[in-house]
Amino acid sequence: MDEEQRISACKASVRQLYTMLNSSPSDWRYYIVTARGVIASIESTTFMHSSSRVAEQTWLVNGLQQLAYHDADSETVSDVADWCTRQWLTILQRHPDNVPALNGPFTLLGSRVKNLLIVAQESDRIGSQELKHRLREYIAWNKAQSMTGSEEERQASQAAIEAEARLHTADYVEARGILLPATEYLNKAVEAAQAQNVLTGDLLATTAEAYMSLGNVSYTRINEQYFHQAISYLRMATNVPGYSLSPYLQQYLDDYGRLME
Repeated sequence: MDEEQRISACKASVRQLYTMLNSSPSDWRYYIVTARGVIASIESTTFMHSSSRVAEQTWLVNGLQQLAYHDADSETVSDVADWCTRQWLTILQRHPDNVPALNGPFTLLGSRVKNLLIVAQESDRIGSQELKHRLREYIAWNKAQSMTGSEEERQASQAAIEAEARLHTADYVEARGILLPATEYLNKAVEAAQAQNVLTGDLLATTAEAYMSLGNVSYTRINEQYFHQAISYLRMATNVPGYSLSPYLQQYLDDYGRLME
């Protein structure tokens, strides 16, 4: 079997992964060996080193990545995930404005953040309701700055102190460390997509959610900018023809968009 035949066989296996993940995702465990076989085989070719096959490369890496992160609530297939990370970075070195490659690493980072927030939720009930609570804390804190000596100010200050204390815990610190580069990647992806006229509502919504999460795990004195960014991206998404936000994101925009103006 020559090199091009091996590449074709790898692509056929990745098509099977995509089909399985769409039709019977619970079977993912049976395909781990397939994914590892694809990696071993593709590594024996020059496929991933070619600068002219970037569309094929991003398609193949994305398929393997979807298997590696089949379920954000459980452990990843770490060796496959690590290989995908290396390939995204290699593609970005050659094609720094490639939108799929810019967006790709966020799946890796975002999955880790979700797991961190799940751990935090078990300890102090952070989750989607906490996103709303953090915004209310910011609004209350901001209003309290214009009051002096009032009971409202003292209550707001105490609430802010308690909220800030949570942000020193290890999971929150790690989440910030992951989300900061993730939002940078996504910003670049949005800019590149705009320049190439391929901007999608999904990319904007994903970027907005990243900023929502970053605001949620950041200190009150700085999280305003992240919430503003999230609202801005949600508004941009609503202007994409034919795209609709998920009910959760639409409600978030309706509830808090006017408060962030």
